[in-house]
Amino acid sequence: MNTAIITGKVESNVKVINTDNGTPFCRFTLESNDRKFNCLVAGKKAFGFVYEVKMGSEITIESVINDRNQLVVQKFKVLNPPNYFGQVFDYKGHMMPHKKVMF
Repeated sequence: MNTAIITGKVESNVKVINTDNGTPFCRFTLESNDRKFNCLVAGKKAFGFVYEVKMGSEITIESVINDRNQLVVQKFKVLNPPNYFGQVFDYKGHMMPHKKVMF
């Protein structure tokens, strides 16, 4: 099996895909050195990945390359979370939806 360790920036929203047998998948695009990689996170790791990683996060992944040239993530580490400077948050610290106006 081919393995890869890549550090890059998440360039797409993390999308959750449910399969027929109930196994969750997360799909996202990782950009590293001007190359884009199609990545998948499967199983119970997908739940933690959805909550920790957002678009714009800088992460390092350890992955296996499948037959469709996708990176199947085995381990991940968030290096820099995205910067939310200038965005509006509610009183509990949650980001406000883009359609709501506070003022």
